[in-house]
Amino acid sequence: MCDRRRVRAVAWLIVAALGAACGGSRDAERGEPVPFAPTPDPDAFYLAPQPVPDEPAGTILKTRPITFAPVLGKPRDNPAWELQFVSHDAKGHRIAAVATVVKPLAPAAGNTPLLSYQYAEDSLASRCAPSRSLMGGTANVISQAEAAFPLDALDAGWTVVYPDHEGPYGAFAVGRLAGQITLDAIRAALAFPDLGLSSTTRIGLQGYSGGAIATAWAASLQRSYAPELNIVAVVSGGTPADLVGVARNADTKPITNTLFFSLVASAVEGINRAYPELVTSILNEHGNTGFEAMKDGCVGLTGDGSPRPTGHFADFTTVPDPFDAEGARIVAPQITLPFEQDAPIADTFVYHATGDALIPVEGADAMVRAWCDAGTPLAYHRVNGSGHVDLAATGAPAAQAFMAGRLEQNVDVLPDGSTTCNR
Repeated sequence: MCDRRRVRAVAWLIVAALGAACGGSRDAERGEPVPFAPTPDPDAFYLAPQPVPDEPAGTILKTRPITFAPVLGKPRDNPAWELQFVSHDAKGHRIAAVATVVKPLAPAAGNTPLLSYQYAEDSLASRCAPSRSLMGGTANVISQAEAAFPLDALDAGWTVVYPDHEGPYGAFAVGRLAGQITLDAIRAALAFPDLGLSSTTRIGLQGYSGGAIATAWAASLQRSYAPELNIVAVVSGGTPADLVGVARNADTKPITNTLFFSLVASAVEGINRAYPELVTSILNEHGNTGFEAMKDGCVGLTGDGSPRPTGHFADFTTVPDPFDAEGARIVAPQITLPFEQDAPIADTFVYHATGDALIPVEGADAMVRAWCDAGTPLAYHRVNGSGHVDLAATGAPAAQAFMAGRLEQNVDVLPDGSTTCNR
């Protein structure tokens, strides 16, 4: 990746850093309110059929061609479509999810690979979703920062699928939901005839930070949820494996609190949309007001232009230690990697900065140890002297090289200093 792209990525990411269910909507499938649900997208394509058909996950419900304009709204010539398909939420209920699929202008020779690229959406509103960014929307500055990375894959002749992995209610940081949507988006892409893919297509999963939530969970769930997919490579960078640890870190570390508190608070709001038992019942007036303000915001900002929430999580709840509340104890195991049942079976590359102020490296360390113990063929690059934002750009060349090596030649291309297991 050229220096210009790296600089642009870092600049954008730095910008991005900087009733009790009011406005709730009812999830028709699960029959319960979605706390602080986002304002529905005005585009009718995103409306789900009611009920969602009882069809296999990945079944395409509708499609439309779009103009592919991922960087600052500038159109590119690549053919692209949106697909709506059947998937499942974190509790197993059927939902209609959306993904964008893009064809290369000059497909790679032979069996064209498919890259599933998970943006770090990190937002609560529909206007922040990957599909909106890919059609020219610029509301999500993180997506703008990442936009150049998968373009290299398209230029190499790969097909790319970008899932809206937070689902129809913008459930930011809900790993099981994101992983299932990612796998079902791949199923839909393979079934979409205009792409010319097949069951033997070699597939890669890639994402950083919030995109690594979807990537790492999809890789972990593959064995049980989508074993038929020919996933041969996984790249997960800056992985938020221990979300409780991330939240505690943002609550207690002064610099992290100043830079990232509202972003982490929006993740709590996103998780609460999928698991209302997390904090709905313990929000105080300040918490209700803050969640209401953020419900249509991108990357930790509010949707109404009011100041982003600041402070500490106890300021927003009726209990002195929300981390020890019953809801947190119930939900924490459901949003944490690794989990006992599954670990990735594909060749996996994990990279993380030891100086990551937003997502402490200890969570990634524990995830990697568990995956190695479970037999995952894995390489881990623990990058010294780097932080979360800068590694998003400086780590991209190694991530892309690993992915290309596995998808195109079935070989390992690893940066110096990587440790490996089961390889």
